[in-house]
Amino acid sequence: MTYQVLSLKWRPQTFSDVVGQDHVTQTLKNAFAKDRIAQGYVFTGPRGVGKTTMARLMAKGLNCQNPVDYEPCNACSTCNEVTASRSMDVLEIDGASNRGIDEIRNLRENIKFPPMNAKFKVYIIDEVHMLTTQAFNALLRTLEEPPPHGKFIMCTTDIHKMPATIISRCQRFDFNRISSTIIGDRMKYILDADEIKYDTESMSAISLKADGSMRDALSILDQVISFAGENIEFEKITKVLGLIPYDLYFHLTTAIKEKHAENLIEVLNNIRSLGTPLEDVVNGLNQHLRNLLISTVKGAESSIEVNPELQVRYATEAVNWERRDLMRFSHVFSILEPELRRAAQPQILLEMNLLKMLEMDQTVSIEEILNSTPQSNSASKAVQYTIPEKKDQDPPTLSSAKNTDKKVIEEKKESIKKEIPKKKPIKKEPPKQESTKKEKPKSEKQVKEKTNLDLENIKSNWHQMISKIGSIKNSIAMVLEHTMPMELNNRKLVVTVVDQPRFSFDRLERNLQLIESTFEDIFEQSVRITFLFNEEIQEDIKHEVPESSNRPSKGDPVVSRVIEVFDGEILR
Repeated sequence: MTYQVLSLKWRPQTFSDVVGQDHVTQTLKNAFAKDRIAQGYVFTGPRGVGKTTMARLMAKGLNCQNPVDYEPCNACSTCNEVTASRSMDVLEIDGASNRGIDEIRNLRENIKFPPMNAKFKVYIIDEVHMLTTQAFNALLRTLEEPPPHGKFIMCTTDIHKMPATIISRCQRFDFNRISSTIIGDRMKYILDADEIKYDTESMSAISLKADGSMRDALSILDQVISFAGENIEFEKITKVLGLIPYDLYFHLTTAIKEKHAENLIEVLNNIRSLGTPLEDVVNGLNQHLRNLLISTVKGAESSIEVNPELQVRYATEAVNWERRDLMRFSHVFSILEPELRRAAQPQILLEMNLLKMLEMDQTVSIEEILNSTPQSNSASKAVQYTIPEKKDQDPPTLSSAKNTDKKVIEEKKESIKKEIPKKKPIKKEPPKQESTKKEKPKSEKQVKEKTNLDLENIKSNWHQMISKIGSIKNSIAMVLEHTMPMELNNRKLVVTVVDQPRFSFDRLERNLQLIESTFEDIFEQSVRITFLFNEEIQEDIKHEVPESSNRPSKGDPVVSRVIEVFDGEILR
């Protein structure tokens, strides 16, 4: 007898043999028990999880002559014919090669005839999503109301390609990926039955490589048995499966943690010598980082799908890692994995990203920064400000002294010239306001006197109006901080807005009534206010507008602390 691969040799022959799809098997067995079999079923899910196998079991269950506990007996002639794929009443159709409307027309004609030897005529359409739109439309009526002896079971990996009209006429069952633990247990059962020795680490590696597909796992196991013989060991199968030993991943992350470039280069050379595809390298590294991240949670290392020795190693290594650092590294390599497929030089891209990891500092939470003492923060600021002073105080060399002295003197002259016109308006104004400053106790009375409303009084008390509006509507006050009255003519006040976006100007226009009423409360006289943009006098207004950056953060210690630590400023 010719050799039969494991995926066919150990194909489930009863519902109880199917692993990892309990929600489907239990539902179908209950349907048989209650005699509630639908006219059509749709089985969808990833590759190799048992869709076609379940369809064959359904065909057996429908036509079995001697069912045992609603399971096919696998002893009658009907069960044997279905198992051997030679039943005249159970027809398997490949949707990829029989996708046209002519094939569906033949199906519609043949289903009218009763079965030859079985109770039902069952059509299993595999890869049904490959049918054309016309073929689907031709199948609709027959699928909705087939003859009493007709049943349809359709299998697909791409359910989104099937028309909703087809799915709505069937019962849909979604098959899940099979967990690595279930795949490993199934492989151990098969190896024990075939009397082949193995180690747990090898089973875990094959289970992860299968990525939730039982058929893929058994195909890999076939290949491993051919290479390793009667004794499967992890060291032997790494070359066959293209696996990277866990030690290399641990050495890699340790080199990144300790910022040891020489060790990192050595690990990269070892990985290159293995000849493993770079996508598999990054995928394995992501899996390794995920295991470390889970191990940072106390007691969670037992959920990692590796042998107990590696679980202990991960738990020990995770103590030295900050969880946020692992999340940052994992994010970088998750983005890198799809980029490698498009890169012209994927090897260089991988090496550059790993070397970049050496330059990443340890994560510091915002809470730690905000909770740090102000003294230490001020000390750090002092250090930052003293560094440039030391550089300026260093004696220049003889070769550069002549050139640098002239440049420094000229730069200082230019800066003084620029500062003089900025300060002149401020120095000229005090003589005009000397009387108001000397008579400060009378300033409030002057504000209330209706006959003494002039532009100077409005300017000197503009900040009072901003403060009062801030207590009512803070967003308007923040925009008014960038304004200054420029002209008063017949109770029409022109106010200039500087360095503000258009939507802030519109906000002032929408709240003009609030601003004018507040102005009347402060100055006891009503005026009509007009807002204008004027960037030419920006410097003058910056000197005249009172500083109020602390006002929005008043009463909020967190905001004040953030501004202090990061030397920040509230803009809007």
